[in-house]
Amino acid sequence: MANVIIFTNDNGGVSVCVPTGELDIQAVKAKDTPDHSIIVDDSTLPNADGDFFNSWELTNGAVTVNMTKAIAQQQANLNALAKGEASHRATNTGAGIENKLADSDWLALLTTARTAIAAATTTQGLRDAVAPVQAAITQNS
Repeated sequence: MANVIIFTNDNGGVSVCVPTGELDIQAVKAKDTPDHSIIVDDSTLPNADGDFFNSWELTNGAVTVNMTKAIAQQQANLNALAKGEASHRATNTGAGIENKLADSDWLALLTTARTAIAAATTTQGLRDAVAPVQAAITQNS
């Protein structure tokens, strides 16, 4: 657990400055970050894997995930996965290779994922919504 410097950046997102240790964190804060930046323990930051980093917001000294932004981000992720898989499925079909999942089942899986994303109330719920799609893509590779 280490201290980091956080602040709301010009794009409305959260920036995280991780000092190297060469300077005291207070010196880094004064030198490299805006006046409104604060020092926090990195363990207080949400989803350390950074899946929804672009959905982070800093309010009253705490970083949270804005679920509206996270849902939109996960829908975009799903669309990108679906687009890539559509291309792969078309290539398979053109080459006479049978896809592991019928097109109707693939479309049903996408519909279920979209519904689950829209209903999600946690970032784990968003991850879980897309997991079956990712598994189907892996299986069809």
